[in-house]
Amino acid sequence: MQTKLAFLFVVLVLVAGGLTRWLLAPEEVMSTEVRCDLSQGQCQIVTAEGDISVSVTPSPIGVMSKHQIQVSTQKSFFVPEALDVTGLEMEMGLTRAEFRSVSVQSSSATLILPICTQNEMHWQFVLKGQFNGQPIAYRWVLTTQR
Repeated sequence: MQTKLAFLFVVLVLVAGGLTRWLLAPEEVMSTEVRCDLSQGQCQIVTAEGDISVSVTPSPIGVMSKHQIQVSTQKSFFVPEALDVTGLEMEMGLTRAEFRSVSVQSSSATLILPICTQNEMHWQFVLKGQFNGQPIAYRWVLTTQR
């Protein structure tokens, strides 16, 4: 009888541990590489639901300058949350711009890139948000000149 109770206890602990891990696990974020050069103007991220437009003013993006990043859709299928920017050649830390809603289909964020010692710098941009209620991230690389 004690063997059966011990076995049942072990099974319950394993099931409870697996259930807890499943409930507390972070949401998996689908990540998509896109072609986007904000230095050339507006970017279009093409999806099955419609296009996501990303634009910046003033353009092109430079270091130590204040820029407004605008994200808009024709339908409300994508809701931007943050734009994370990291340097690729040098450790520049994480620069995060958080979006605020301007209208039902448009959001805006302020971005200031840090200055570095290199004349030319490559940055990874990651646009994070919700796509029809599911987390998603769009990635691209941008080059700036000092």
